Amino acid sequence: MRKILIPVILLLAVTGCSRFKNLVLVENNSNVVCTTISVAVCGSSWTIENLAPGEQHQFTVVYTRDDTFQVRVETADGGSLAGSFGYVTHGITGERIRISIENDHISFRQSGDGY
Repeated sequence: MRKILIPVILLLAVTGCSRFKNLVLVENNSNVVCTTISVAVCGSSWTIENLAPGEQHQFTVVYTRDDTFQVRVETADGGSLAGSFGYVTHGITGERIRISIENDHISFRQSGDGY
């Protein structure tokens, strides 16, 4: 009984902690390497370097205030894209964000949009 109980408790603890965060997926759907992708929200920022076409990067964020996502992209061919997306509310958890880098724009989907 004890051998089963400890893994179950650990699983519940990990699952419980993850519900206080929001998942962000950044994907490169363009045909060029994204040399730098910067994502900022709620006073935190992430930098993803050299994301090849078809690759993805994932991270979590805690919404510490109301804010919007700021995204900047620099590409290997000298191009750049930038924008302000979505709206987050302090304390909201369990959201899923998908940021897709396309050839000529950034696509942004939040929560129930079919992550």
